[in-house]
Amino acid sequence: MDMPKKLTEIPVECPCFVQEVRGEGYLRLFDLGFSRDSRVLPLYECAGGGTRVYRVKDTLIALRDADAARIFVEEGM
Repeated sequence: MDMPKKLTEIPVECPCFVQEVRGEGYLRLFDLGFSRDSRVLPLYECAGGGTRVYRVKDTLIALRDADAARIFVEEGM
């Protein structure tokens, strides 16, 4: 089993699954759909950088890198 990576370390178009959300504000991320075993697909980086768009639970969500770095995932199909 691979060690979980930060969501910000996952390349665009590489599906992954949430393993853990750490730090302050984790309930907000949980409410957005970033719960354990949720499938997440990084779609693209927004112009100017610092924000990426993810597909989670059939919804597109833009997250700042600072928030996405608190979501730990494992790559997978």
